[in-house]
Amino acid sequence: MNKSILLVVLFISVLSACKYTTPPEMLMGKWYVASVKANGHEMINDYLDQNTRYLIFNEEGTYQVGLLDSVSEKAWMMHSDKSELIMMHGSPFDNIKKWNVKASDELVYLTDKHNHFNITLNRKEKLPEIQIAEENALIGKWIIDKVTVNGYDNSDKYAYPNRWILLADNGRFYNGSDNGDQNVGYWKTNSSLTQVEFYDQKEQKESFITFNIANNTLWYEKQTDDYDNPQVRVYFKKVN
Repeated sequence: MNKSILLVVLFISVLSACKYTTPPEMLMGKWYVASVKANGHEMINDYLDQNTRYLIFNEEGTYQVGLLDSVSEKAWMMHSDKSELIMMHGSPFDNIKKWNVKASDELVYLTDKHNHFNITLNRKEKLPEIQIAEENALIGKWIIDKVTVNGYDNSDKYAYPNRWILLADNGRFYNGSDNGDQNVGYWKTNSSLTQVEFYDQKEQKESFITFNIANNTLWYEKQTDDYDNPQVRVYFKKVN
């Protein structure tokens, strides 16, 4: 074996003997949760929505879940020698505190000790801006702006173009049209401000309809049990 080959073999042997560690600096920053698998099945929609699919690990040792998380006392730390992440106040995934970590500059893989959960994070340089960042921004009158059928604009064929919904600051809603008919009830949002739930009674547990919040728009999809029926979505825009 010549000298150069011997040096290469020696170099590889030395590298192979090095123990893999994950310094905390590799986790610091903003991350998008790209995948949440439980027992091999993709479950991200069961745990996160469009505003909570983010994790931020701050340099001072706190972490943030989602775009609207304002709780600052959630603490994290790394056991670099064991490549183990500790989320000391739990996490969005079954409140699991300890995670095995494999990390690179742009990707992080988290696995719980039982290998039940497998989480994939992608680094984000900039987080998206939220148009509606507080519940009070929803208060006001919303009118139908657009109706789509299977993704195509079908507003000109919609039978009730002048319907509206008013979200009042006392938690009441009023829904009606220009011909005078009107419904009333109660509304409230979820914690991540991605949905508005509507109720007949204030203490009712199950809502009768759910609107989605997307930027400056409220929309809902008409539900049907028939898979052959078209997908109809109704979009509302705020007028005051």
